[in-house]
Amino acid sequence: MSDKLRVGIIGTGLVGKRHIQNYQSMRQEVEITAVADFNVADAQRVGHEHGIARVFSDYRDLLNIDEIDSVDVCLPNFLHSPVTIAALEAGKHVYCEKPMATTYAEARAMYDTAQRTGKILAVQMRTLFSKETRTAKYLIQEGALGRTYYAKTSRYLRRARVYVDGYATPHFVQKQKSGGGALIDVGVYQMARMVYLLNNPEVESVTASTFQSLEMDEIRRRESGYNVEEIGTGFIRFKGGITMFVETAWAVNLDGGDGDCIMGSKGGLRLEPLAFHVDTKSNETTQQPFTLYTDMYGIEADVHFNIDAYERRMRLLGLMAEGCDDPQQHFVWGALGRVKMIDTAAIGLTVTRLIEEMYRSAKQRSEINLS
Repeated sequence: MSDKLRVGIIGTGLVGKRHIQNYQSMRQEVEITAVADFNVADAQRVGHEHGIARVFSDYRDLLNIDEIDSVDVCLPNFLHSPVTIAALEAGKHVYCEKPMATTYAEARAMYDTAQRTGKILAVQMRTLFSKETRTAKYLIQEGALGRTYYAKTSRYLRRARVYVDGYATPHFVQKQKSGGGALIDVGVYQMARMVYLLNNPEVESVTASTFQSLEMDEIRRRESGYNVEEIGTGFIRFKGGITMFVETAWAVNLDGGDGDCIMGSKGGLRLEPLAFHVDTKSNETTQQPFTLYTDMYGIEADVHFNIDAYERRMRLLGLMAEGCDDPQQHFVWGALGRVKMIDTAAIGLTVTRLIEEMYRSAKQRSEINLS
């Protein structure tokens, strides 16, 4: 492996453009060798803007370039699996945009192909690389929570249904292309974090409900072919006596949600609380700090952590590796052998199964037993 990772981008739409910009900020480690998109005019514009000479309309032409080390898949969800598998078979590492796939069978095929070919498969899961997640993982590993038994992730967006509320393109709200709505688009981030913190436990049962109840612009509804949920809720049992509650919404007549928390026999963590402190003099609003709830000497204690100061000191001492702040950088550094990688593909595989079973439970209006 050279000092630079030579990357090919497949898909130059909204996500692809964002990924290219991220790679351009890592020019010492990354060289974008080629781009491909069926909209070749757009791909040519992107190539010209970023000085990428090789532009293709067929991704298979890109895969035939021997010097490309890795491929970044930035396509609609239903294309993630076939293109990723083709890239792995061509001997390329793959960084795939979330969700991993639209079905568990597709995700399983991706994962198995990576294992068989010995190539890296990483899935874009930005919540795994936040400072809050790093700190929570460290505290759990150190035993601060004791035995973890319950996790909750609750996030609401007020009006953020894709396309029908004004942004992105219609394929995001067409189940045959996206695989679903709020659960597979944003819930994937929430569940990935919790599955990671719970050490990727085996799923035992799933029960869920989905809803599409809020009004929307009728012209946008017709143009988009909207047929997905705007909110999904679920209750998941894992083996080992662990349970998880999930609620995620693109659009709801409330604000915020309860955030992410995880409970254990010795302590509980609130990772990103949605409670705020308002300074009445300056009218400035600040978020509450990352908090561990526990007992100290028999006394209830709420312990607030200065994560920024801790991470700064650990980096100065050389005790915290770089390349773990951003999923794309993590993939690059991992492929270059600079950092031990988080197995985002294994997390993605579990999350894909959870989402698939949540949709099945919602459709059948019954619990799905997987044990």
